[in-house]
Amino acid sequence: MFPTENPTIEPVKINLSITIFAMTLLATLAVSYLGRRHEARRRGGPLSGQGLNRWLVGLSAGATANSGFVVTAAVGLGYSQGARWLLLPLAWLAGDILFWIVFPQRINRVGAEARATTLTDVVVRGLSAAPKRVLQVLIGSITLVCLGGYVSAQWLSGQKFLMGAFGFGSIVSLLVFAAVIVIYSSLGGFRGSVYADSLQAVIRVVGTLIAVVALWVVASRNEASFWANLQGAGPEFLRLIPENGLLAALASSAGFAAAALGFGLGQPQMVTRYLAGASPRETQQAWWIYMLFVQSTWIAMTAFGIALRGVMPGLADPEMGLSIFHREMTGPIVTGIIAADIFATIAATSNSILVAMAQTVAVDLQHSRVARETGHRELWLPIAILGAGTMILSLSLQSSVKDLALSSVGILGAGLAPAMIIRVLRWRHTPIALLCTVLGGFATATLWKYCGYNDVINEAAPGIIVGLAVNALMARPRSRHATDPSD
Repeated sequence: MFPTENPTIEPVKINLSITIFAMTLLATLAVSYLGRRHEARRRGGPLSGQGLNRWLVGLSAGATANSGFVVTAAVGLGYSQGARWLLLPLAWLAGDILFWIVFPQRINRVGAEARATTLTDVVVRGLSAAPKRVLQVLIGSITLVCLGGYVSAQWLSGQKFLMGAFGFGSIVSLLVFAAVIVIYSSLGGFRGSVYADSLQAVIRVVGTLIAVVALWVVASRNEASFWANLQGAGPEFLRLIPENGLLAALASSAGFAAAALGFGLGQPQMVTRYLAGASPRETQQAWWIYMLFVQSTWIAMTAFGIALRGVMPGLADPEMGLSIFHREMTGPIVTGIIAADIFATIAATSNSILVAMAQTVAVDLQHSRVARETGHRELWLPIAILGAGTMILSLSLQSSVKDLALSSVGILGAGLAPAMIIRVLRWRHTPIALLCTVLGGFATATLWKYCGYNDVINEAAPGIIVGLAVNALMARPRSRHATDPSD
């Protein structure tokens, strides 16, 4: 199971690893096709008719949330900057707790009332034709821009994965990974995406356990060298809160907690999972499945990166650390399982984002009755076009996975989460106030990042605050028309 110095075994090891990885691809395609068959039997309709149980809601939402960030950026941050990045998942947990206490069951209930098929349907519910159309175009455009950046981060994660795991070239790695995701996303539609995500969540749990155990075994073989390498990383490397850095840590944690709230409310690929729950109660009861999965895997991968610094110091690209470690330090079976795990983690988010973007194009922007009535089974063309477009975009990007993912999440959450809060909690609003809320949150977050203040606190926090403040000021009770009668 663990490495040998004989170089003649390397081709055999790579071939066996690829075989195990290929089996995962086949399983993913199979469950995607199964999801398509099940969705066809339900004869389409709004997402509220999907009837997902708590396990499908929790696991698919968790796998979608995990993203390539966890197996690339989280490892890289732990490796390069140390224990302080364990605060990020903990801060995220605070935002997730608030979100799950208040929102998922309400999203499910309001979505059923509105017969919603997208996040936008919830926001524009009950509005008259003109403001409804303007908001649909605005929200759709913001969604495509931000999710385009987010899925490009997943393509970069997949590229790093294939390069690190199998030694493929950069262009080949990108093309192969993106093509596989586009094919199975086109095959499965929405329910296929949920089924594939749930399978990939199980693979992620198994892979996380194996990765942590394998690293511990390798590190324990030479403890003196392991600890010497960690000491060489600097005195701050193993500090959870850097010396004299308490206020900065608190500000950063508050920003990421706001980003977590914005992520749950403002990411269409997440909101669709809550819309599709069988009932408000069933949706709400997915909370512990979601949070246990997200926190355990995220913290484990950050800790993996920290410990990897003691085993393999001097990696040129720490974001490739998970795949490089297993390619060089473990046997073919373990390497194949970890390759399947990394693929599953990145693919789950990529697939979900592509389906959400295709829903945005077909339902919100094109008003396709076919897409709405077939339950999004016929989304293959927009998925293929969007997949190809974002793959080409990723070829020109120079940012890290961390920067792309956090920026896309923060800005989209700032733009859409305030409007979702207002509609789901049935707060006073007007059509113009909603429009300005979306614009205000999005513009504030974008400007905040442009000015570099996101190094202090994530742009989601000021964006959400400004968005809610804009609505509060513009929708003050001045007439009997101040609140949408549909609420």
